[in-house]
Amino acid sequence: MRKIMFLVPFIVLFLGACSSESKENYTQMLSAFERNDSELNTMLDETAQNISSDSNREKALQNINEDIIPRISDFRQTVSNYTLSDENHIEVQEAMIDYLNEVEDLMGLYSNFNEEFFFVNPLGDESIDGTLNEEMDKISEQEDAMQAARTHVHELIGENEEE
Repeated sequence: MRKIMFLVPFIVLFLGACSSESKENYTQMLSAFERNDSELNTMLDETAQNISSDSNREKALQNINEDIIPRISDFRQTVSNYTLSDENHIEVQEAMIDYLNEVEDLMGLYSNFNEEFFFVNPLGDESIDGTLNEEMDKISEQEDAMQAARTHVHELIGENEEE
């Protein structure tokens, strides 16, 4: 019995240290997320401007395929690397990963659409066939899904800050 009583303070100390480490990792993850999300959104804005300008469409496609999509994968890996033990923190981490998956899916749709549109409609003809309209609808739905995922991340972060 004395041995158990002797171990209790060490167990409590160990659990407290784990909780403290998880909280520190969570704080670092939030900082990394905000920094990377800001950089990613800047890249997305620049790419959107390039897409809207016909002369920069190829550059926009190159940015999506060679810069943005790999950066999203790196960003997702960064978020995944944080070891968390608190259930609320893990929920935020999973929401961040879901958000990044939505962004990556959206970038894939943007890339496919712009490649197809560029080759199907190289002269910028305003009449777009039904297939491209369907693709535009998919993109719109994916944009909504991405925004909903991003909002969910920020809601979870806000709930955790209140606690």
